[in-house]
Amino acid sequence: MAMFNYMTTDYDTVEMKEVHELEVSADDLLSLMYHFLDEFLFLFSAEPFFIPRVVKITEMDLDNFKLKVVGYGEPFDISKHPQGTEVKAITYSNMQVHADSEKHDIFVIIDI
Repeated sequence: MAMFNYMTTDYDTVEMKEVHELEVSADDLLSLMYHFLDEFLFLFSAEPFFIPRVVKITEMDLDNFKLKVVGYGEPFDISKHPQGTEVKAITYSNMQVHADSEKHDIFVIIDI
């Protein structure tokens, strides 16, 4: 997730040592995207300070707006991961999900 490229300036230093599973649900597609990103931001901002290198969606129910995701990474360590810009929050400002092709485009503005 590109959001974490802001948080550490050398994303290649993040190893896949731990796994964190999340389940998110919402009332609509934009809220689902917001909650998905916000949950990973929370994992980074509070114990265990987890930064994923890879995030996989394992289950997606767009009829009921539910996701199950798995993040592979490790706890952020300032001696190993060069600190980048702090991401304060995910925003709904101009959030867009374009699902008109096989690949979906998602645009999210983050508050830094």
